Amino acid sequence: MPDFISIGAQSGGPEATLLAELKVPFVQALREHVSSTHCSAVDEYALVLRVDGSLDKFGPEGLTKLRFAKARRYITLDIQVPEPVWQPLSQQQAKEYLVRQVRDALAVCVRRLAKERYSIDEQSLWSEVSAASVKFLSANSDA
Repeated sequence: MPDFISIGAQSGGPEATLLAELKVPFVQALREHVSSTHCSAVDEYALVLRVDGSLDKFGPEGLTKLRFAKARRYITLDIQVPEPVWQPLSQQQAKEYLVRQVRDALAVCVRRLAKERYSIDEQSLWSEVSAASVKFLSANSDA
């Protein structure tokens, strides 16, 4: 089954791996529950985690670099996470943070698609993302 929502990751150092490791089971849950982009204009929501570490910094916390590649049929957005944000998080808090950031990023993507006048079945998208999020948050992970 294709990834309608993908999450890449770039860690700014060897110590900055918690969110990148957690994204793997989250992507698996999304793969199981999300049946489509629910928008005929795109085949994929391509999100990228940029997690600060000792070797590289990506900027302040937030969502940046929204790009809608119409010809290649994807929309992408970076999720920047500074060290002071992720360092104090427990594994469960990091999972909750990741879910919030992905939902916020998807909402930005959906707004952009709507602004371009593309139809999106938001009810189905959010229902499926919520089901994946519940599964991910309730699962015990060894990451």
